[in-house]
Amino acid sequence: MSKVILIFINIIGFLLFTFLNINEVAITHTAPKEIAIGQEVEVNLIINKNNFSGPGRLRLDLSQADGIKVKENMSDGSSFTFKENEVLFIWYDLPSEKSIVVTYTIIAQENISGMKKITGDFSFINDNERKQLEVPELIFKVNPELVAEEKIKENNSSTNSIRSIEKLENEYVITIKTTINNHKGFARIKEEIPMNFTTQAVETAGSIFKNTEGCAKFIWTNLSDSISEIIVKYKISNNIEIDTNFTISGVFSSEKLISEGYNSGIEIPETEYVPFKDTNELINETISQIVLDTTKDNLKKEIKIEEVKEEGVVEVKKEEVIKNIISTKKMNNNVDYKVQILAGHRIISDKQVSNQFNYNGEYDLETHNGWIKYTVGTNSKYSDARDSRNKLKNYNFPGPFVTAYNYGQRISVQEALILTSQNWIP
Repeated sequence: MSKVILIFINIIGFLLFTFLNINEVAITHTAPKEIAIGQEVEVNLIINKNNFSGPGRLRLDLSQADGIKVKENMSDGSSFTFKENEVLFIWYDLPSEKSIVVTYTIIAQENISGMKKITGDFSFINDNERKQLEVPELIFKVNPELVAEEKIKENNSSTNSIRSIEKLENEYVITIKTTINNHKGFARIKEEIPMNFTTQAVETAGSIFKNTEGCAKFIWTNLSDSISEIIVKYKISNNIEIDTNFTISGVFSSEKLISEGYNSGIEIPETEYVPFKDTNELINETISQIVLDTTKDNLKKEIKIEEVKEEGVVEVKKEEVIKNIISTKKMNNNVDYKVQILAGHRIISDKQVSNQFNYNGEYDLETHNGWIKYTVGTNSKYSDARDSRNKLKNYNFPGPFVTAYNYGQRISVQEALILTSQNWIP
């Protein structure tokens, strides 16, 4: 009799262990409560699974969400399929991290409205036993009267984020400080990283760190509402030898912001890194400025015009070319806009530019503030330079940006826009 009782206790213990083990797996599933027709909305699904690995499958059922299309966003190493109102994320071996982070995009097609529901389940194998958990259902409304616009740039919320960049020996440390008020549940910081940079977490503030698809992501599954400030840090390093300009942009999003209508979060203002100027560089900058001012004063008096190419453009003798311009022998008597693609302390070959940045087009060289800077194009309109910058983002340059010149001298874009009575365009 005692043997039967002992066996029974063992069975109960095994079942209890299995039950507790399953309950240790927590799943969160978040998205806005209302979406507009045609609006692309990101859905976040996080599985806290602890340490087990092995095969796994996440299935989402859209049979109660007719007219909703799904696109893959971040699959965390799984294969993605969407067919006949069913979405599958399949892992042959689940990620080793304790948490799986999956994001997908839902889009409401034309001529649909009303309440929609997405359900699902997560299946996995643990201790040689197949187990299955339900995914929390996602219920939202498609509102045809809702305007499909984002509030990402207009920050009227109580949330604010600032970013700083610190240059170390061979890498850059980025710090983001975010102030929040009564936020709880899901939250995320997403940073757009320049091409050819690798990323590593330094301080995560209790978040899950992911480095995927050119982005650094800090993800909180259950942020406490007692937290008023979040500070995270990560470091990046490039695979080239040039300490060059680059820019980083990002977004902070949370359940509270989504409920307030900020479906894509709040923008973290773009930060531009400019290489540090040491004493020698400051001296060079001062000398270059003196040479430039002197040359400008004497242009009308001493420089012999050899040939007028077009109105406002002259060609001067080679020995009289302004010294802080390497390759350009012409000077415009107005404001020009160019796009800077690189900066460094040495000139690299066309072949190296082609191999490292996949760019075979033309570019100019100039010295400025002790640096050799690589620029593309000359435009009288800021909008044309902006369009050129957007096209150059298709190459591997670490964040091309628009620069401005007045009589060949670098000035800020803001000054140039005022001088030319043009408007800034993002």
